[in-house]
Amino acid sequence: EAVEIYTVVDGVKTADPDYVKEAPTLRKVTYDEVAEIAHLGANVVHPRAAEIAMHYNIPLWVKSTFTDDEGTEIVPRASFPGRRATGVTHTGKLVYLQFDLHDAADEHRIQLEGRIYETLARYGINLFMLILSPTSTGFAVPRSQYPIVQDVFDGLVVPMADKIYICQMGERPSPKVETQAALLGGIGDVHRITASLTEGCTMVSLIGHEFMQQAGLFLNVLTSLHQNQINVLQTTDSEFSLSVLVPEADTHRAVRVLHERFGLEKVV
Repeated sequence: EAVEIYTVVDGVKTADPDYVKEAPTLRKVTYDEVAEIAHLGANVVHPRAAEIAMHYNIPLWVKSTFTDDEGTEIVPRASFPGRRATGVTHTGKLVYLQFDLHDAADEHRIQLEGRIYETLARYGINLFMLILSPTSTGFAVPRSQYPIVQDVFDGLVVPMADKIYICQMGERPSPKVETQAALLGGIGDVHRITASLTEGCTMVSLIGHEFMQQAGLFLNVLTSLHQNQINVLQTTDSEFSLSVLVPEADTHRAVRVLHERFGLEKVV
């Protein structure tokens, strides 16, 4: 008939209480919103729990094990319509990689991108903030998984019909890359695909229901962070969220700035 999830907090909050002590509890939130909140870093509900409940229209509650607080009711979108900001989330420690494909032939670029993402999927790497452009592709990976990414891609050889591509992690080639390039130089035309690295960063996301479509939102987020000297390294968005990649040292400030700027301390 219903599912009640009991946890250490009294429901789904507008932000991590360790980052925003006064973050209020959301009394009602949609399946879509809580799934987005969970996907983007909050641990109060597993994303699949929200998705399964939504699929079968099962009433879902998040409550505290230690209090009698009414908690958060998670409902279908039709039961709780309206444009609003729901919360601010953050991920853990990330490494951002940008693969430079400007030296790749046009007919090879799509194949190279496919090989990159196929390899990441094969090793079960979690990806954040995927960016595609005519000359590059980029994404963030958890720092805990980066050693696997480095080991797999540094020196990876991708042969094409008339060219050979070698992946290089970072601006300085490793002995593995140099050795591969020397060995393959006599076989064909060798080109390097360099992945620039940005370490020590995290993703902070503003979550909203029918909120992301309003004019000026992106400017509002960037201006708020700029005014507080928080450097934005990359951005991405979806139907229910707008995310920014920021230095890890600025995570607390970025969460608090966005929480305050969008009036989330008044949400109930």
